[in-house]
Amino acid sequence: MTANPFTFGNPVRDPARFYGRQAEIRQIVSRLTSSAHESTSVVGERRMGKTSLLNYLAHPQVAPGLGLAPQDYCLVYLDFQGLTDITPQRFWQRVLGKMSRAVGDPELSGRMKELAGRNDFDLFDLEDLFDAIGTCRVTAVLLLDEFEYVTQNPNFGPDFFGGLRALAIHHCLALVPATRRELVDLCHSDEIKGSPFFNIFANVVLRPMARPDLDDMLRGYVANTGWELTPEDRDSVLQLGGGHPFFVQMAGYYLIEGKTHGLTSQPLRAFVAAEFDQQADAHHTYLWSHCSESERITLLAVLGLSRQKTSKKTVPNGENLARLHSRAPLDLVSLGKRGLLEEAGGHYALFSPSLERWVAQEVLAPAGQEESQATVEAFLAEGGRDRLEPVKGALPRFKKKYWPVMGDILKEVSFELIAGAILSRIV
Repeated sequence: MTANPFTFGNPVRDPARFYGRQAEIRQIVSRLTSSAHESTSVVGERRMGKTSLLNYLAHPQVAPGLGLAPQDYCLVYLDFQGLTDITPQRFWQRVLGKMSRAVGDPELSGRMKELAGRNDFDLFDLEDLFDAIGTCRVTAVLLLDEFEYVTQNPNFGPDFFGGLRALAIHHCLALVPATRRELVDLCHSDEIKGSPFFNIFANVVLRPMARPDLDDMLRGYVANTGWELTPEDRDSVLQLGGGHPFFVQMAGYYLIEGKTHGLTSQPLRAFVAAEFDQQADAHHTYLWSHCSESERITLLAVLGLSRQKTSKKTVPNGENLARLHSRAPLDLVSLGKRGLLEEAGGHYALFSPSLERWVAQEVLAPAGQEESQATVEAFLAEGGRDRLEPVKGALPRFKKKYWPVMGDILKEVSFELIAGAILSRIV
């Protein structure tokens, strides 16, 4: 049986399976190879490909072609996910241990191992080591995945970040941390947030991939596998995936699975959508849970407008969204960075019909579990009557926890009808 060429769940480790991100790679590498060997912060939503990018940069078959020759650059990848109790001492012991295996100079490697084996080294010892590294004309590059486990860890205080900044500025050390949000927003205290450490980075934001790169990826994955994707297949996969490499891989996987069962045309599309929805449920839950209340209102407004009969007032553009929700212009920026919204010609839409179905199901009250009008009246009596009184008749159709966010939307959009139609897949 021919193996499914699509995989999801694990990062891409084979550079032959890595596609796109060329602009981001150019920016990171150009800063690393500059005379100052500058640091870059990689920011991207979960499953947007941060780990795959760092693995690609560090791969011994890739780095030399990017200008990061092993005799000049000691590239070290470290993953901090789940390391909630790590200390600065363990941080540097781990870093030095991996550097000792990656550096080509035996004398430097020995010094790194010796220092890593001690329990009493300090910043002066690290400065002496990096002086020696610089003397050998080698630049150490630390690719720090899930770095928020460090910035949010109370074991790491201002002294640690100040020392790391000093090493990066005055010695041959460059940092490429990867986090879900910008570093300065992922600190465990205001004192850390105000540290000059964060001023040494330029941000590279990983957004959903462009259509040409995704087309190349789909063609590359099925090449020489015996599988063939029709233009309709590619369109359906990319519609579900919405530019997220993880979700595109997931959709491609279930497309091939459906084909192995002999499905074609509409039965195949229905199979892929159903399997994709089930698998993506937990990921949509995560994305929604990390949205602010304002961002949720904006997502609901985009969904409501995009599914109405087209008119000047129902186009999901910035003007109409701002009319429904005053903070929408700010949310459009943050949601765009995270890849939850896509924009084309000034019109906004949720990145996937799967997310649309999930949101509709999330906010609607299950049949038979609607709140009573008496509960609505009690809720209004607690506050917000002026804003919600005009739509109180529609509130029972929604889960009570979403009543505060539905008020302004329901004044202009029959969202309960739209949500019901989405779930029935008739819109």
